[in-house]
Amino acid sequence: MSTEFKQIVRERILDSDQFIEATFKGQQRGHTVPWQRVTLRPVLVKGTRHLQISWFDGQQDRTGNFLEDAAAEVDRLLTLPFNSIVVKTREGTVSVQFTKKGKALVHQHRQTSASADLSHDRRKDHPLPDDRPDPFLQAVGIMSAEGKIRPRYAGKYKQINEFIRLLAATGELDALGDESIHVVDLGCGSAYLTFALYHYLTATRGLTVSLTGVDLKADLMARHAVKLRDLGWPAMQFVESRIIDYVPETPPDIVVALHACDTATDEAIAQGIRHQSRMIFCAPCCHHHVQAQLAQQAVPDPFRPIMRHGILREEMGTLLTDALRALILRIMGYRTDVIEFVSAEHTPKNNLIRAVRRTAPGDPQFVQEYEALKQFWGVTPYLETLLGDRFPKA
Repeated sequence: MSTEFKQIVRERILDSDQFIEATFKGQQRGHTVPWQRVTLRPVLVKGTRHLQISWFDGQQDRTGNFLEDAAAEVDRLLTLPFNSIVVKTREGTVSVQFTKKGKALVHQHRQTSASADLSHDRRKDHPLPDDRPDPFLQAVGIMSAEGKIRPRYAGKYKQINEFIRLLAATGELDALGDESIHVVDLGCGSAYLTFALYHYLTATRGLTVSLTGVDLKADLMARHAVKLRDLGWPAMQFVESRIIDYVPETPPDIVVALHACDTATDEAIAQGIRHQSRMIFCAPCCHHHVQAQLAQQAVPDPFRPIMRHGILREEMGTLLTDALRALILRIMGYRTDVIEFVSAEHTPKNNLIRAVRRTAPGDPQFVQEYEALKQFWGVTPYLETLLGDRFPKA
């Protein structure tokens, strides 16, 4: 079976009568691949059937349509050490998973009702579908009793879908297997994302999950507890606490903080680092701490044209704060990127810091970059203060 799976996958993808969709994702232990996920599907372009391939690298999608060279593109993908391959055809599904030693395990499931959608502009699939009634979406008010997304919540629905998509795109969920995971949403507020994460991880991904939402607002926590009882989700709970004071019963595998204001974002990141969480996702809101320090410093000469304008000074403080946060996460062993997770039309606070633990702390390159940036601007991030002796020094 060492190479037989390649022939099976290749034949099904190139079968123009049967092929529906294929997904390549994850990476085998000890190997790397240039993309987090690659999807393939047939499309009609000017009446001619093509193979459409979309490559996602964690920040953006790149898509191409192939005709004569489709087979060569499939062969190229099959040379890469992906950890999971799933091919759907009208006859059934073939899934390939790889063991820790790189052995291919092939599973085939037959079905007869599926058909391919060749529309070039097919509706984008969502982690939380909007085309059928969903008790969870109805319970939190996003969906009506008739199964329609309420217009006033369309932006919120898009926001939580994109957040979940970017979580899934790390590939880390695929590596969890049968492990039980604990998730903490710090500063959960109205908890749309909190409920959505639990629903997605358990109902859609089939994972064993315990999830805790944390916030200071006791009235919100009480209302959320009622929704939990109605939904029958015993492995989820809400706790009234400040982020900095919260002590989890179980170290969290995933830490989330959506729009925690100013230094509350730093507190959420510090919680994740302290507990060596596998993943940390923060969408910052407000950046007063570093901005207040900038106001007390002499402006470096090349930046005077920027810093003399209040709105540009504020944006510079925002950029500097999140750049320093990302560097601290890198120093602490996390692969980190800062990306836009929804359009600014849905929320002006639309950046996401996404961090996945990968290495031991103390990479000298990032420590050097961090110290240089901090000294240039004369600031000390609150996150460094929170970490104390845990934070490596130059």
